[in-house]
Amino acid sequence: MLTRLMVKDFALIHQIALEFDSRFNVLTGETGAGKSIIIDAVSLLLGARASSKDIRFGCNKAMVEGIFTVEPQPELEQMLAQSGHELDDDRQLILYRELTSSGKNICRINDRTVTLASFRQVGQMLINIYGQHDFQAISNKEHHLQLLDSLGDAAFQQKKEAMAEAYRQLAQAEQKRNALQQSLRERQERLDFLRFKLRELEELQLQEGEEEALEQELSVLDNFEKISSVTEKAYQLLYGDRRSVYAMLTATVDGMNSIRQYDKNLSEMAESLQSMMYMAEDYGLTLSGYSDKMDYDAERRDRLNERKYTLDKAKRKYNLSIAELIAEQQRLQQEINTLEHADEEIDELEQICKEKQKQFEALAMQIRQVRQQLAETLTEGLLAELAQLAMSHTRFAVQFGEKAATAQGMDQVEFFMSANPGQPLRELSEIASGGEMSRIMLAFKTVLAQHESIGTLIFDEIDTGIGGNIVVKVGEKLAAVSQYAQVICVTHSPQIAALADCHFQIQKQIANDQTITSVTVLNEEEEIAELARMLGGEEAFQLRHAEELKRTAAQHKGGK
Repeated sequence: MLTRLMVKDFALIHQIALEFDSRFNVLTGETGAGKSIIIDAVSLLLGARASSKDIRFGCNKAMVEGIFTVEPQPELEQMLAQSGHELDDDRQLILYRELTSSGKNICRINDRTVTLASFRQVGQMLINIYGQHDFQAISNKEHHLQLLDSLGDAAFQQKKEAMAEAYRQLAQAEQKRNALQQSLRERQERLDFLRFKLRELEELQLQEGEEEALEQELSVLDNFEKISSVTEKAYQLLYGDRRSVYAMLTATVDGMNSIRQYDKNLSEMAESLQSMMYMAEDYGLTLSGYSDKMDYDAERRDRLNERKYTLDKAKRKYNLSIAELIAEQQRLQQEINTLEHADEEIDELEQICKEKQKQFEALAMQIRQVRQQLAETLTEGLLAELAQLAMSHTRFAVQFGEKAATAQGMDQVEFFMSANPGQPLRELSEIASGGEMSRIMLAFKTVLAQHESIGTLIFDEIDTGIGGNIVVKVGEKLAAVSQYAQVICVTHSPQIAALADCHFQIQKQIANDQTITSVTVLNEEEEIAELARMLGGEEAFQLRHAEELKRTAAQHKGGK
């Protein structure tokens, strides 16, 4: 239920804050006063498309905020929990949307920023807005299955999800089978290609780490003379003659050992110097004849360079590293193995497809039986509602057909109606009368609303094309709907407005050379005046008529 709506700098609105009643609310005002702007503002909370042009002239941003009190609604609460939102003890939910002149949208749920897609998901579970254009959705047969399914309970919806999952598994198995069958038709050509490519890679005899080892060995061979010269010189300096580091450290250590007993510090230094002496000896012996131990081989150097050229050529040809070429070799072998045993796999997949098809069809037939029951419920409910809207001779039928399997099952559903005696059933899209469309839509929404968990229903000028006693019945139906869902209605009809529990008047004013739309909550006296205006003026007889409308409405609600 929408308890509070705040709008700032949107279209012609400077700033408004509306407190809605939990039952029947109406918005009235002169044509062009801006009633549609209020609906457009609410539409932003449903994730409707917005433009920087919607920002009031001279302002940098616009904002809309709706505060909702949410009744227990498992699907909504599960969605909120998944995105990290939780309802407080008051079960309040605050939706905030801001439009900026740069075109950026800021969406928040309970002060947490969310994507527009998430914002739209939540908003559409809180409010439904119905206008004349919504009859197009009801009359479009592509939407009929969805409308019928919306009458189903939680168990039905769970079974639908199970059927959809069975269809997805079937589709995946069939896709895999079909892909394998297609590959079988091209198998020999593909196998020849794969084997040729695999032979190319196998001939390279690739090994992990080979490239790094090869480059290391080539680095040594390519710099053999320098390594030989430097290591020989290092040997001489460290160990090779009487003036070497080892010889000098040996003499130093001998001297220090002769006096180490006199001073602890000298003893520690003697030990460190002795370690250095051993290190010089160790490195010196290692460097002695280092180049001789390297076993320089010019032929091996040539072979290594040739191998490096071969590897570099393969990397350029395939545009892959050696590690990636090794992985590609394994992938090729795996694909070859798969194709060579494809006949067996196809047989297995064929059996899986049959099992999945059987599971799906069983669920689809169960869903069809429930849908047929829902069709009876819809037909009975719709005809009862239309009878109360002065369309008691209407006939309605839900016709079932079969279609190719989808995640929604195998049912083709279409609604047919005849609004007048003696006329055949026709598609809803062929019903021409605007008044009939309004009443049919209201009847549909009344039946559907009783099965939906959406707390707020908004009707935008549903009284278009109707008058007289019919509009009274439409008003009474809206008031009846408000007993189990909050109703907000934009209307030109005084008969409907008189039934409201809360009446808002929309006015257009000029202040400081700017046009501004304002909204006022009417008290009883102001409401009588507004009803009189809607009846044509403020003459005494019109005021009396307005008062009579209010009395009649009060009696009607009292009778309820």
